[in-house]
Amino acid sequence: MIKVITKVTELHNFFGSYFHQDWIVEHETAEQVLDAFLTESHIEALILVRSELNALLAQKQDEPILRDYLLRNLSCYYCYWISWESGESWLRHIAKRLNSRIER
Repeated sequence: MIKVITKVTELHNFFGSYFHQDWIVEHETAEQVLDAFLTESHIEALILVRSELNALLAQKQDEPILRDYLLRNLSCYYCYWISWESGESWLRHIAKRLNSRIER
């Protein structure tokens, strides 16, 4: 079971707002969703999402637990397992994209 992170507000807002149930209607790919988030968000929000994402990744959860947590707790409706080997690899990709945007 994933340990409760004290505050995942920004991470939940990111997944719930960008990878919601109808994300595929607004964007053709998950990368386009991520591009939109990186373009539309203030740097402060990006930093908070990165921090909360790093805290989640630091827990090193098993794949089924992570998948369930993303859906049920963070409202993420992207089926990353179709394109990525694991949730951890996809989340690390997001963290890398966040880092690139923040460091610019």
